[in-house]
Amino acid sequence: MTDDSIIDRKLRMPRPDRAPIYDWARRHVQLPESYATPGPFNVRLSPWLVPVFDALKDPLVRRVHFRKAVQIGGTLVADVWLPWIIANDPGPISWTMQTDDMVERHAKTRLWPLLERCRPVAEMLPKLGPHRTTTEIYFGGFFLTLNAANLSTQQSQSIRYKINDEIWLPRWQEVYGHAVARVSKFEEVGRSKVYNISQAPIMDEQNGNVEHASFMSGNQQEWHADCPSCHKPHPITFDQSSGEERAGVVWDREARRDDNSWDVARAIASTRFRCVHCGHESSDSDATREAWKKTGRYIATRTDAQPENVSFRIEAVVARPMKFLVEEFCEAENHSLRTGDDQMRVDFRTKREAKPWLVAKKTINLFQATQADYSSQQYNAGQKIDNEVIRFMALDRQLDHWWVEIGAFSTATGPRYRQLWFGRVDTRDHLREIQRQYAVPDSCVAQDRGYRPSDVDRDCADFGWRGMRGYGRKTWTMRDEHTDQLINFPFSEPRVSDYRGGDVFFYEWSGDYFKDTLATALDGKGDLKWELPSDVNPLYVEHLKGESKVEVRTGVWEWREVRSNAPNHGLDTSSMLLCMATIAGVIRYTPPKKD
Repeated sequence: MTDDSIIDRKLRMPRPDRAPIYDWARRHVQLPESYATPGPFNVRLSPWLVPVFDALKDPLVRRVHFRKAVQIGGTLVADVWLPWIIANDPGPISWTMQTDDMVERHAKTRLWPLLERCRPVAEMLPKLGPHRTTTEIYFGGFFLTLNAANLSTQQSQSIRYKINDEIWLPRWQEVYGHAVARVSKFEEVGRSKVYNISQAPIMDEQNGNVEHASFMSGNQQEWHADCPSCHKPHPITFDQSSGEERAGVVWDREARRDDNSWDVARAIASTRFRCVHCGHESSDSDATREAWKKTGRYIATRTDAQPENVSFRIEAVVARPMKFLVEEFCEAENHSLRTGDDQMRVDFRTKREAKPWLVAKKTINLFQATQADYSSQQYNAGQKIDNEVIRFMALDRQLDHWWVEIGAFSTATGPRYRQLWFGRVDTRDHLREIQRQYAVPDSCVAQDRGYRPSDVDRDCADFGWRGMRGYGRKTWTMRDEHTDQLINFPFSEPRVSDYRGGDVFFYEWSGDYFKDTLATALDGKGDLKWELPSDVNPLYVEHLKGESKVEVRTGVWEWREVRSNAPNHGLDTSSMLLCMATIAGVIRYTPPKKD
């Protein structure tokens, strides 16, 4: 036995193995039962991890960023890299996760069992005690610590290897800078390594996100594979486009129903993958995914990045059957259409597509209200406007009061609206008094039932009024009485609510559609003329400014409050009046043409 081998054995430090990390792990790393595929580590099951491992081993690379879909292997890379570091290139290591609970769970169920089963590392592990706890291991000249993402854990001694997990989360926004600063001393001598693992963030362009900044600072490598027809590399991503033709994961257009929802079963049955270059379609099969593995590689989309910063992005479609993704996508779209809630869409984009979800990117306030040459005093005794065909009263109910708007429509020279009164009312008796003063028929009074619907139903039962319920939903499919065809309307058929044994009626309606219509009318660009009295209530004008049209992601706009609790009641009452006039046929609804 040579002197060198005796020294190595006494120090319990094996000779460094210069093989690629994944080859070394194939021989030494046994994944515990908490992994989906326990047993010897085999990178061939996930070839998209090979370049990530190579970047972590490259001595010229200082920072590696892996933006990935869930269940793709980002944390697995860290689990396998850690024992390789300990055995082959040791130095102080810090792994920061989201919470203390996550730290303890990961240590007990995955990392510690893995280290104990890795023979080169197991021989070095101290016994449980002061040098080895649930969250720390001291090897003598270096250490490994696991900690939660907070400022107090990032203010300690220098670190050579830094792993940052799920840095898209809000708690990381003030912690990240402190976390990476811990490698500064090792970075100065060219020996540091930072590994960022994360899904894509929810962010706005003005404030940004540390995950997005880290990914964008690298060379932004995207996973590609060769098309079996044209042999060009195409990105393996869910959503692609070539002009007007969708590529990536596609399904039959006929799966879209008339109300813009998806027939999920039909979409799943027709799922396949289309090449963005030649249109060749591959089936949703294991054979397709195996072909992607054989020809797959990352292609950098940013060529001017610093060579020490590399970043990778990969989506769930590389490993997950397309039909499951299409099902998730369609269900998310249908849920958003029905309820106006985008959370399922956010989750799909960030967790499956590994793409950021952009919110509140920019705003446009479309309202420029102007006064006409009349006074509200001219109509305070029920007088009619010229060529009047109908008048309405809209009530926006609050906790202990209402905001009320009364207006009349005429159609002699095209649709025209003239506001007669707007203001706050504190009692039901006063509501009835104003209704009678302005001679509004009971069937033409509508009250928003989004708040305290039982009280609204009582008012409707007592006075013969109608209820209105605004939704984020866009359309309701009904038969058009003029054409006898099924059409997507921005309001529902009359709904029936039982109140103490009697029926009261209410409508569901699309707030976004009628706010768009109102904005066009106020801007003077549409056929509808919107007239306000010269003595218009100044609060009405302020309420019109309570919301703006916001681009929540590229090409998609929604109405949002300009600030928390901004008054927008005049905007709501005017939109309700427009909906009532459209239901009554005073304003003709023209459905948009299908693509």
